[in-house]
Amino acid sequence: MSKNDVDTATIESALTRGDYETVIAEVRSAMDADRVAAMANPVISAWIARRYRNIFLEEATSDPDAVKHSNRPFPLNVVDKRDARQRVAERMFRSIDADEIHTDMPKAMPGPFANTTLLFAPGLITGYMPTLAFQSVFPQMRRRFGVRILSSDSHPVRSSEANVEDLAAAMEHGIGNDSDPEGTLITKEDKPTPPGDVLVMGYSKGSPDLVSLLVARPDLVPRIKGFVSWAGAHGGSYLANDMYNDVKNTPNVDIVKNTAEHMAAIARRVIPFEGVQRVDRRLEEYDIKGALYSLTTGAREQFNAKNAQYLDSLGIPSFYFTGSTSVFEVAYYNAKGVLELNKYDKNNDMQLTQWEATPRLPNSNHLAMFHANHWDLSYDTWPWYETMGSLHLRQPFTRYSAMSSILLLMSELGIMT
Repeated sequence: MSKNDVDTATIESALTRGDYETVIAEVRSAMDADRVAAMANPVISAWIARRYRNIFLEEATSDPDAVKHSNRPFPLNVVDKRDARQRVAERMFRSIDADEIHTDMPKAMPGPFANTTLLFAPGLITGYMPTLAFQSVFPQMRRRFGVRILSSDSHPVRSSEANVEDLAAAMEHGIGNDSDPEGTLITKEDKPTPPGDVLVMGYSKGSPDLVSLLVARPDLVPRIKGFVSWAGAHGGSYLANDMYNDVKNTPNVDIVKNTAEHMAAIARRVIPFEGVQRVDRRLEEYDIKGALYSLTTGAREQFNAKNAQYLDSLGIPSFYFTGSTSVFEVAYYNAKGVLELNKYDKNNDMQLTQWEATPRLPNSNHLAMFHANHWDLSYDTWPWYETMGSLHLRQPFTRYSAMSSILLLMSELGIMT
């Protein structure tokens, strides 16, 4: 056994006996001793994924809305003999081992979160959606756990490399969107307190933005204690390939003039005045071609190959989540994307395949494939007047349970303190 190997005999013995308290303590000890070696160990890696799903089921079955959205429609719900735990498990996960569903483990107990900030990197066109990602969830997390959550003021439409500037501003100066219900923009003039250590979490394009930060700003890496990828576009998207090909030969200034200002004008008509300020700003920084190119499979493959050795050397614990949906579970204007991605992977989330959503960071641990589409994973239910007639924008996935379970697991592992 090399010095970097982890002796898991005690963990395996405890797993066999169902002594989960010992497993939890031993895994925490292994993570404290050497997170790189612990994350590389298949026994510990499998346990962490299983433990997350167990915490999630505990959280979700305690949430009346999650249980409600897991019920079968009338009249099937009348004869449904499944208990709440099984209903939630089979609705919220794309697949889960039957033995896991009713496994009884100790309840996760959060430690203090005073020393680590959750830094969230949003996706493409953030601010143009009817809500911000996790807009109703982050305030609940702050109230429940006392955790500081800061969302980067990432530009909605420019390249991942350019958005490093916004992520660095969040880490170095505390600039970004607050975790209040309105997602209030915190500026330099507010003189915010910069975060110390951070757990970074990237949604969609936010994950490539964060990986670009790791490469461009190695001086900030020591403060990053973990990386959570939430439907992150690490491998790009086949759909972005087509969109980029449509605009790549058009002068960028024409695209910005005809698209960005048009989008802002539409936003002024359908979003309250406070919300318009998120999108009717920084128009001169729009780089639609750059943003789309960042999401092409070719660009991501080139970036990942070029920086593989460096990224492997960082040793940042990495966890990722993916989604899976069907053409019958998305808005009619997203159906074409699902059908296109079905050619590559039936388990796509309407924008990404499973492979595209897999981080190229070492020892990345896949904690769950959720039964949810790309928007459902992060956005609240859209106002009826902004659904453009779709009946599939109710967003029934339990984002609250998913996020609370992440924080509980990160606390238990000693990554977020």
